[in-house]
Amino acid sequence: MDMAGGSVMDCLPYLTNLSENYRQDTGKTYVTGYAGNLRTGISEHGVSITGSLAKFYLGTNLHTLTRSDTIKAFEMMADTLHLPIHKAKVTRIDAGQNIITDYKPELYYPYFGSSAYYTRLAQPKSISYQNSLRSKKAYDKIAESIKNKVAIPEVYARKNLLRFELSYTARLNKQFNQQIITPDTLTDERFYIDVFDRYFNEYDNINKLGLPAMDKSKMRTSANFLKQAGEIALRYWGKEFLNVAEEMKNNNEFTTPKEYDRIKKLLRQHITGSKDEQSELIKELNSKMERVRRYYR
Repeated sequence: MDMAGGSVMDCLPYLTNLSENYRQDTGKTYVTGYAGNLRTGISEHGVSITGSLAKFYLGTNLHTLTRSDTIKAFEMMADTLHLPIHKAKVTRIDAGQNIITDYKPELYYPYFGSSAYYTRLAQPKSISYQNSLRSKKAYDKIAESIKNKVAIPEVYARKNLLRFELSYTARLNKQFNQQIITPDTLTDERFYIDVFDRYFNEYDNINKLGLPAMDKSKMRTSANFLKQAGEIALRYWGKEFLNVAEEMKNNNEFTTPKEYDRIKKLLRQHITGSKDEQSELIKELNSKMERVRRYYR
């Protein structure tokens, strides 16, 4: 959020780790400090505040704020900084849920496919989707917390915790059809429900990859196992193989043009002819997300 109003110097006595900074591009000086985990910047233009609201209020972002918690968190922020926080302009919204899963979170990522209007980015510990207005991400919350030296609450000890998070990062007024979004807007019941409706829709809009049906009775020898493994590879990467074949055709690398036609036909049969089965892991995750959806209000 930014430009919380009031006298911009009102919060100085309540900040720690104060420092004065100079921006060469503007020639202006500004002051930064911290209120807990909240980084606060003060300039002639106003006050900017960034940081996790959940961590500020609860001491950890391993827990999710309810709407009533969010109201109390903003009240606590106003009391801590001695600023009229209710007048602030919100410039970023994050909505997320922690899901206790049966397996390690990274085992679920391969089943997260494309999502319309997003660029998909895969990492060992996360899978993310980005565009110019929003991002969404599934990641291992326990691994992130350990990396950041955050104590794991007993409720999550020895558990697998997958967090799915949606972030609105630009042009919020247009995305939510609001002239301005303030903390009062965020905690309004209808707006709060709308954010989480969008959150669950964004999860649903990710194409969940299935598995090609496998006949395990015909996989009992190494030869037959590898045969079905090859068919699975063609099912998943058939389009990439088609691109390679197209490149080879353009470079006249096949012995005859008919070889390209045969390969193209074979690949298309594998791409379109295999029936998919939804992964048991995705069935589990979908069920748990649906359970959260029913009770989040």
